[in-house]
Amino acid sequence: MIHLEKEKRKKIYSIGGIAVISVIVLIYLAVSLFFMNRYYPGTMIGDFSCGGKTQAEVEGMIRNRASGYTLKIQGREEMEATLVASEIQLQFLLDNTLQEIIDRQNGFAWLPSLWETINYDLPVTVQYDNTLLHEKLSGMLFFQTENMRQPVNAYIGEYNPELGVYPIVEEDKGTVINKQKAEAAIITALENMEETLILDESDCYMKPEISHEDEKLVRFVSRLNRFVSSRIIYDWHGMEEVIDGELIQEWLEIDREQQLVTINATAVRDYINALSKKHDTFGKAREFRTSEGRKITLKPGSYGWRVDRSKETEKLIKLIRAGSQVNREPEYLYMAAAKGENDIGDSYVEINLTAQHLYLYVEGKLITESDFVSGNVSRGFATPDGVYGLTYKTLNATLRGPGYATPVDFWMPFNGNIGMHDAGWRRQFGGNIYLRNGSHGCINLPREEAEKIYEAVYKGFPVVCYKDENSANAGKKNPGGTTSKPTDQNTVPDTGVGGNGIGVEGGIIPVDPNGGIGVPPGTVPEPGVNVPAPDGGVDPGLGTEVTPGAGVPGTEAGTNPGTQAPVVGADGNVGGAPDNGTESSPGVTPGVGAESNPAVGVPDGAGTPGTVPVPEDNPGAVANPVPGA
Repeated sequence: MIHLEKEKRKKIYSIGGIAVISVIVLIYLAVSLFFMNRYYPGTMIGDFSCGGKTQAEVEGMIRNRASGYTLKIQGREEMEATLVASEIQLQFLLDNTLQEIIDRQNGFAWLPSLWETINYDLPVTVQYDNTLLHEKLSGMLFFQTENMRQPVNAYIGEYNPELGVYPIVEEDKGTVINKQKAEAAIITALENMEETLILDESDCYMKPEISHEDEKLVRFVSRLNRFVSSRIIYDWHGMEEVIDGELIQEWLEIDREQQLVTINATAVRDYINALSKKHDTFGKAREFRTSEGRKITLKPGSYGWRVDRSKETEKLIKLIRAGSQVNREPEYLYMAAAKGENDIGDSYVEINLTAQHLYLYVEGKLITESDFVSGNVSRGFATPDGVYGLTYKTLNATLRGPGYATPVDFWMPFNGNIGMHDAGWRRQFGGNIYLRNGSHGCINLPREEAEKIYEAVYKGFPVVCYKDENSANAGKKNPGGTTSKPTDQNTVPDTGVGGNGIGVEGGIIPVDPNGGIGVPPGTVPEPGVNVPAPDGGVDPGLGTEVTPGAGVPGTEAGTNPGTQAPVVGADGNVGGAPDNGTESSPGVTPGVGAESNPAVGVPDGAGTPGTVPVPEDNPGAVANPVPGA
């Protein structure tokens, strides 16, 4: 029973399948018969969609269009024209192409055309009156000379400060039409019975040579904009200066024709020079408030900020070329201790040359103060005033020159060979000692004070030297002078003449074998280096200081703490000694150990021995006889 039902179902399925297949076949055959005299789906003849249409229907479509045919022509800048078939006696003649297309079709092969498009040219031959066509074209706006504007190449515009770039100005395509191309495009449009012709799309206009997409132009403007994208923010020792595109573009020399750009190095240097003059403090006078509370103007000296203009110009040009965006300080030749207008800051040594008094400040706090002895005014060795930076410092330096060597414990030069150092051979400091018995320019200090200063200062530490006639100590004779015990290693002999040399500040000066002690000036050496002194001058920085000259040269007071050298008066008699030392008047012959005017010295051996009374400012001193020169 079950077997019979299965057999019955199989028969039903078989009959159903045959029926479905039969229906499909019938439909396919019916469609195939339909396309026996019709165009396949997807058939395009010209711009006519002809799928499923008969030849007669397609011919009707073409003739309908031809009967009222017009061609709309569009040009640039909204210029338009219309060409009507009747104005040029236009006729469309059909050939056998439409029938040939159907004949080539196989009615049973219609299925693939459902997924593809088959294109054919429009089977139309166009006839028109050529004279009428040219007359019509000549009257159109496109071909009028007054409506033709020459094309202009794209180019790089001027710097745009709002955008911060050099823009590319797009090309002007112009409106100059190529008449031959335009006529050919119009005839082609007529033959294809096109309803609209856009002349630009048919390449009928003259083109500029350089477009805004030109590779070389784009590369060139990118280079320019790299330059002006630079932004250099200077910290000009505390003052901010910004260099950006708006300034940089003034320095660019641009050849747009050759697409070349150079940075005007002279203009950059002029700008750096101007900033340097504006901000640099080196070589400029300064306002300064002294420890006594007065505001004075300091002489420049050799201190302050100074930019290396050449190096900074080169560096800035490199930064611009690279399109750098950086914060930086310029290349300096000289640097001060502090930024800003007050480049001295609050750590400095203050040297009041008038009061012969020194102050040491560190971060605004007074560390120590001391009297000192500066350069001998009467002999032209006055310590120069001005602002300086400490050159270096060293311990246990031996200051050497030809034939002599003077050791000091603390050596701190700040102005050439002028420096601060301990002067253990001096018993007194301050007051008016410097006027006639000063150094050759150095600041002579008590040892303990020199040590304090040495421990606080460093290379570049500001040293402020000034004269202030309104100072409280100005003009007073050794007011509150500092007394210091001489150091052992710098003690001078007990007599004006000792051993094989003459006692001077700093030690023993060997006697010149030619009869004088005219020792050429020495040069302060770097630590541990003995440098010969140049001839013919005075080394103001040595602890051992002598005056050059022939015969009996001038030397610093050849005294020790218990001995004063004689001073011979104008009449040849021994007279009173000056403050804390010995001096001679111009034109007289000094005794050995006495200071002489180098320009008025007497020949060798012309001096007369004499005795020296006790100097007024050293009543406990013992007078020793000193032989003549």
